[in-house]
Amino acid sequence: MQKCRIYTNSVSDLSPALAAEYNIGIVPDIILFKDKEYFNNIDIDPPRLFEMLREVPYLPTTSHPNQSIYAEAFSAAAEYDEILCINVTTRMSGSFNTATQTAQALREEGFPAQVYTYDSLNVSLGLGFLSIRAAELARNGAGARQIMEHLDTIRDKVGVYFCMPSLENAKKGGRIGEIKCFAADVLGIRPILTFRDGTVKDLNLTRGFNKAVERIFKYYADRAKRGGRVFVCHANNERDALKLKERVEALDPDARVSIEWVGAVIGIYTGEGTIALIFEEC
Repeated sequence: MQKCRIYTNSVSDLSPALAAEYNIGIVPDIILFKDKEYFNNIDIDPPRLFEMLREVPYLPTTSHPNQSIYAEAFSAAAEYDEILCINVTTRMSGSFNTATQTAQALREEGFPAQVYTYDSLNVSLGLGFLSIRAAELARNGAGARQIMEHLDTIRDKVGVYFCMPSLENAKKGGRIGEIKCFAADVLGIRPILTFRDGTVKDLNLTRGFNKAVERIFKYYADRAKRGGRVFVCHANNERDALKLKERVEALDPDARVSIEWVGAVIGIYTGEGTIALIFEEC
């Protein structure tokens, strides 16, 4: 019998179908656009977001859920003995701290379920990967502490690699200077980025987007645990995502590969066309 319900942030980029399949509760992040608030993956989904981004020369802003949003989400799982909320990295968001404060407030109010929080040190489907693993353990009867102990053993092995066909959104978001962006575009330089220790790291530089995708695949070929779960993620770039999926499956027929969207919160900063590959490393 399942005694622990898993929650995570919508910035995990888990689709509603995946979240439902694994009984994962999603706490929505907030997108602020044209003086209006949208709940991520409730009021706005990735395809609609990229349509909206083409309409304006600036980027929307994002905000993590407040205590009221967390409390409302957790209340739907009051019948469980425990709730484990797996949060986006504390080095990029205040979600973990807010979730922890909510857990303390609920405990003081006599909320029947014990609420635990966990820092994934990851984002997007790196966070989603850990949340699914937690949900699989919970489904088999594991408690929150046992699940967190297991996550500690694999957290640093979740490889997240992504590349962007354009640096325009990075420039708009202030993550790269205008001169550097211009020079990179003129030369066709495309960075390959990864997550390590909870932050984005520049891993490599290539000439051209196709070579960047090729390099990401090579990281998979060299580092991936065979027969594992693999996410190929895209920001309105299904063509390249399908090609990458086919290459992964040809290399490792036992891999469980699925194509997912880069979600709204991450997609705002990476931009349309982004490709990412997420998998467990050896």
